[in-house]
Amino acid sequence: MFTGLVETLGKVIEIKPISSGIQFVIATEWENPDIKEGDSISINGACMTVTEFQEEGNLFQFYASFKSLELTNLSRLNLGSTVNLERAMSIGFRFGGHMVQGHVDGMGQITSKKIIESDEVEEYWIEIPKDLIQYFVKKGSVTIDGISLTVVDVKDNQIQLILIPETLQKTNASFWQEKQFVNIEVDILAKYVENFLSLRFPK
Repeated sequence: MFTGLVETLGKVIEIKPISSGIQFVIATEWENPDIKEGDSISINGACMTVTEFQEEGNLFQFYASFKSLELTNLSRLNLGSTVNLERAMSIGFRFGGHMVQGHVDGMGQITSKKIIESDEVEEYWIEIPKDLIQYFVKKGSVTIDGISLTVVDVKDNQIQLILIPETLQKTNASFWQEKQFVNIEVDILAKYVENFLSLRFPK
């Protein structure tokens, strides 16, 4: 389980195709590097497992299966790509953001990017897959590339986001461009409500 509050950024330094997917090596810097092999870690919002970690060099390795590559933008990573990183939440700390599973539901495409308010704030419109748009409401929560964000508006099959300087400085959102694909995880509470209603009021 995660919170959607990105801890740090990482850079892809190795991409190695293997028989069942792709093996990645990420270089980063943790304030308190406590991850170990087998730990869950959010890579652009996708929950992956650390398969190797070198504390001295702050390097870690993870493996993405073909299914994970199909459902997420990990397949679009190149050498030098910047990714958002978050370790699994620990008990005893304040819970910011919202409940994030790291289970990517699909990919959205950025259709518009606009800088507003004297270059301090950026507005984005993102096209959402038709089978997911039903989970979005104004002022609701969404996870984009592992970032917990608030939906400002919903029109047709697109959502509007406003990113503040703090978010742009601490995440890879500062690199987002029009037509780029981003990972989408809808609010788990919306899924529970939908399931409850479907069982309570079957068609």
